[in-house]
Amino acid sequence: MPRRVSAATARREYHHGDLRSALLDSVARIIRESGASFVSIREVARRARVSHAAPAHHFRNKSGLLTAFAAQGFERLAGTIAAAISSSRATAPPDVLAAMGRGYVRFAIDNPEHFDIMFRAELIDVENEDYVRATDAAYGPLIATVEAAAEQGYLKGDHVVAAASAWSLVHGLAALWISGRMQERTRASDPNALAEAVTSLFVSSVMKRS
Repeated sequence: MPRRVSAATARREYHHGDLRSALLDSVARIIRESGASFVSIREVARRARVSHAAPAHHFRNKSGLLTAFAAQGFERLAGTIAAAISSSRATAPPDVLAAMGRGYVRFAIDNPEHFDIMFRAELIDVENEDYVRATDAAYGPLIATVEAAAEQGYLKGDHVVAAASAWSLVHGLAALWISGRMQERTRASDPNALAEAVTSLFVSSVMKRS
């Protein structure tokens, strides 16, 4: 039976701001262990050891819960990409684009539960303001980078097509790696090394050095 939590305990968790993070952590564990179909307000509450009313207060229903989880994923994606650019010390658009691709794949490999939900429109509210803001924060730097590449004479083609191609490439690579099919076909053992090789090949194909 789920352990009942006193109202005082629940209020303390609300007060300290830990409850929302704990609930989203529970979502990740459920997806990792059983899949998204097993996520529910009741099960998340049980995992977080709070009353059923606690997650309902924050997220209303399963869709709200998964939407918040997806938004968290896009926030983490944006952070991982920014960190990849910073650590590479890239400044020229071709180098920034390559770093962004490596960061995208790294995020997906490190956060497969989020990656599974972030693009599942049938499970989430894609018009939710927090979700839209988070997706814009993740996608915006890609558009800005290819626009800068076009303005500075690096890009060989249309910047919208280049952005769509770059996104499709790394998203597909990440999804295939998580599924295990990429390893089967390529015998690759290091997703980061493969991501570096693939993104370098892509950038050299669509960009020219000025």
